[in-house]
Amino acid sequence: MFAMKDKLDISLGVAIGSSTQISMFVIPFCVVVAWIMGIPMDLNFQLFETAALFLTVIVVAFMLQEGTANYFKGLMLVLCYLIVAASFYVHVDSQPVD
Repeated sequence: MFAMKDKLDISLGVAIGSSTQISMFVIPFCVVVAWIMGIPMDLNFQLFETAALFLTVIVVAFMLQEGTANYFKGLMLVLCYLIVAASFYVHVDSQPVD
């Protein structure tokens, strides 16, 4: 709603607030539930996940640097999302040596 009314600062606040809520509650909750169920899950990110997150933050920062938005920037962000999703789909994690 705020994005349609050209209120980019409020739209970003909502998006950042939602992301913060997810990272502070839902992810630790999933780790605890997996621990209770006996499923190995931790927050130990490997190099590939860390690099993907870093590049995503850089791309979004460059997109929002001007403070304006249009359909082409939105399309580029959606395409970046698809590229990240495809890279995670084809990426093979290395197995730790016992």
